[in-house]
Amino acid sequence: MFRSCGRNVTIESNAIIPFHKVDIGDNSGIGLNARIGSVRIGSNVMMGPDVMILSRNHNYDRIDIPSKFQGNAEEEPVIVEDDVWIGARVIILPGVHVGKGVIIGAGAVVTKNMPNYSIAAGNPARVVRMRD
Repeated sequence: MFRSCGRNVTIESNAIIPFHKVDIGDNSGIGLNARIGSVRIGSNVMMGPDVMILSRNHNYDRIDIPSKFQGNAEEEPVIVEDDVWIGARVIILPGVHVGKGVIIGAGAVVTKNMPNYSIAAGNPARVVRMRD
């Protein structure tokens, strides 16, 4: 079902996933009620409930046409590296790269890339400290 799937993967109930657009590594999980777009998820990734990983947005460049009628922008896949912990109700926006060993606090809205071994929180998410 997935584009590629590791071993010992857990998918919690009510997750909405475009399986043909997802790669997931060993020992990783997709949380309860998750909404997932095109994404590469590494190994040993933990995901809380209600996480949204978005890979597409609406077009909005023209002001003479309502955004509703401008269609969707090009897909921008998300990358989540190994050993990442994504807290409950985190939103990750299109094209974001979440580095290895990152922890994202509950409720954060991740709008930009997160460096390896950082801890991020807030809206918009910002690095609050490094794990090393």
